Amino acid sequence: MIHYTIRLYDRIPVLVRLSFIITLILFFFAFLLHYLEPETFPTFFEAVWWAIVTSTTVGYGDFVPTSTLGRLAGMVLILFGIGFVLFFVQNLASATVDEKRHWQKGTISSSFNNHYIIVNWNERSRQFIEQIQRAYPERSTVLIDNTLSDSPFYNSNSLQFIKGNPSFQDTLKKANIRKARALIITAELKETEQSADAQSILTLLTAKHYCDDIYITVEILTSEQLPNARHAGADEIIASNIISSLLMTESLEQQGIAETITLLLDVEATPFLRSIPCPEEWIGNTFQEISTQARKDAKLLLGISKNGQTTLNPEESTVIHEDDSIFLLDSSR
Repeated sequence: MIHYTIRLYDRIPVLVRLSFIITLILFFFAFLLHYLEPETFPTFFEAVWWAIVTSTTVGYGDFVPTSTLGRLAGMVLILFGIGFVLFFVQNLASATVDEKRHWQKGTISSSFNNHYIIVNWNERSRQFIEQIQRAYPERSTVLIDNTLSDSPFYNSNSLQFIKGNPSFQDTLKKANIRKARALIITAELKETEQSADAQSILTLLTAKHYCDDIYITVEILTSEQLPNARHAGADEIIASNIISSLLMTESLEQQGIAETITLLLDVEATPFLRSIPCPEEWIGNTFQEISTQARKDAKLLLGISKNGQTTLNPEESTVIHEDDSIFLLDSSR
């Protein structure tokens, strides 16, 4: 029992142990003075007040022991105060500095809830974080990167950096992935495209194995790896090279289309593109019927997604089911 108590005590943080010892000493001397001089310290609270101001060497002088034993106890308390209290303050300051340094180095586990996790630090992830902060300032974001030596974020309570390999479960655990809203894996462009895709899929597999219900969007650079990303469990795949090539091809013949697509995807633009689950009142109606209803609310329906297959501008007689997703332009936020 004694050995168990000692091991338990050793696991307690130093600041907690110091707080416990200081409180114990203060209450002991408060009780002692209240017992030795009940006339000077008629209540235990007044004795505690005296113990605190004495141990911190403030010494207001509103309560002063008059007996020899009381003064000896006060002298001992002052010595304890100089030692323990100052040591506590020094450790508190040191712990604060250490925590800030560990936060900057990315070694502290995240306590965020309902947050985004983004893998790899690059221009795309930087812009993603900026857009999230502008459009959804209440959202927190955790960045996982193994190349940075210090956090790229400063003086922000909603952004945190975790240093580590994102394909390791310990790193994902530090990012609190089980409490996260979604995980976004961006391609590491310092490697070849094939190697970057392989690393992204490995991270995807690790994340799905550790937390199978997390929604994951992964960036894939090569078309050959698109089926592998789907088999690995990606909820959504961003084929950035294919998207870029499509935009460049169409922009040659249809001037302004690239700017239009960018505007539709801008989280701060109006109207903005949305994907929503089918509202209950739309179930069983045709696409033409719900389009008419949507226009009354300043919404323009573009298409539906059935069983993972997206159809833009479907036939007007297409019936909407409960599991369908609706794509629309929304003018209200």
